[in-house]
Amino acid sequence: MAVKKLKLSPDGFPDLGLIGIHTDLSDHRLAYFINKETKLQLERLDDLPVFNERSKVIRDYCLYHWADVDRRIDYYLIKNSHQEGKMIEQYAQANYFLFIKGVLNGEVTKPLQGILRKIISITFVFVPDINKIKELDGILQDLEIHVISQSTRLKQVK
Repeated sequence: MAVKKLKLSPDGFPDLGLIGIHTDLSDHRLAYFINKETKLQLERLDDLPVFNERSKVIRDYCLYHWADVDRRIDYYLIKNSHQEGKMIEQYAQANYFLFIKGVLNGEVTKPLQGILRKIISITFVFVPDINKIKELDGILQDLEIHVISQSTRLKQVK
């Protein structure tokens, strides 16, 4: 019997914006410049563990987060590189991805792209086709679990 895979519809991620960034900056320098040029306040979290379906291993990727509580938008800056491979292989040219959850119809992504393009050390900025990223669903699940575990851990420390 043939195995059927669930295929995402074009509206599979209606509240997600994604921006690819190519730069030689380190993660903390990139976060600094993004915070400086925008109204974001990205802060470093523990590395994001992402399960790679192809190699069946978990790799850790650098993660920054900021929540705009007033607008109900979460921003995640995630490094695409790991010494053993890329998180999103289809877009290997991107060193980082800026995930924007809670955004509708590019209301935030388009102005943000313009601001990112003006940062001198960023070589180029692009919008990947979300529907062509096979591992996106798994990455978003890993991200959600990681953020919940981070917030739970922080509450326990307080």
